[in-house]
Amino acid sequence: MRCHDWYRIFFCKMKEKEIYNELLSKLKRYCKYQERCKSDVESKLSGLDAPDKIKELIIHELSEKEFFNNKRFSNEYVVGKFRNNNWGKIKIKYNLKCKSIEKNTIDEALKKIPEDEYSSTFNEMAKKEWIKRTNLNLSTRRRRFSNTLHSRGWEFYLIKDFIAKQIKNKNLID
Repeated sequence: MRCHDWYRIFFCKMKEKEIYNELLSKLKRYCKYQERCKSDVESKLSGLDAPDKIKELIIHELSEKEFFNNKRFSNEYVVGKFRNNNWGKIKIKYNLKCKSIEKNTIDEALKKIPEDEYSSTFNEMAKKEWIKRTNLNLSTRRRRFSNTLHSRGWEFYLIKDFIAKQIKNKNLID
């Protein structure tokens, strides 16, 4: 091996170590800012154009030091999206699946939503949406009401039962 080959290898290793430390520092700050899952960390590393070898090392180190945790992330995500965005379980579950969270972790996290709070939130939201559409004929009102609540991730049986109750009570709120 020639002398300049040795220097090139040495400086490449030094440069690789600098890149690793810089990316690790950025990712630590990223994970401390708010709860993250593995998928978020991988996306961030891809956005920073990290080499695959370094990506694996950083993800392993951050995981070992509990900078991110899919279970912890799922629990926070479920409660946050439910309470702050009024999302139903279907939409929450779908979005967690998109982040490559395991099914049993999702199911465990969804159990963190108290059933009484879930149904009361649905009823409040449903009443508000139903009243918004008082100027429409019944079939249009039902369709738009259903589409709105379904797009927010609420279960079809809840929507159907609410509409049936409104019609049965003749509480069309016109």
